[in-house]
Amino acid sequence: MSSTRRNFSKILVAIDGSEISTKAAIYAIDIANRTENEAGSVQLIGLTVIDLTKVSHSFFATASGYYGANELEEKRKEAQQWLDKVKKLAVEENNNDYNDVNDIQFKSEIIEDPIPKVGSALVDYAERENVDLIVIGTRGRTGFKKMLLGSVASDVVTYAHCPVLVVK
Repeated sequence: MSSTRRNFSKILVAIDGSEISTKAAIYAIDIANRTENEAGSVQLIGLTVIDLTKVSHSFFATASGYYGANELEEKRKEAQQWLDKVKKLAVEENNNDYNDVNDIQFKSEIIEDPIPKVGSALVDYAERENVDLIVIGTRGRTGFKKMLLGSVASDVVTYAHCPVLVVK
């Protein structure tokens, strides 16, 4: 292993509100602070995918609007709260006095995916945005306790175009 640091300019962290995803965010923030970057700043992207197939099976158009729209809006608010928590962690960490700290530019995104493949949505987003590193928890809110690697994390590791750090 080389002792030189990797140059990451864009780091994606997957957030689903679970304790493991918060732990992954802390790792991503630490990496963003410690990576060498000629520009002196690293973009940290907090990404949440709302699986529309799990919002409501009765989400359909009616003459007066969409049935299930309130449930979707609640999911959006919840996702934004998770991302705001990560942003707060990044800002707090960025304000600490380290000798070689990068400036972290935080960006948050919520993707609403009608196809139940959250891993694919994460990988596609990472490719479109030219992400250098993906940080993800081993299993999220829907993971089984005995699984070593959740299906979303497994998909990301398998199909990502860039390095993936899996945090447990």
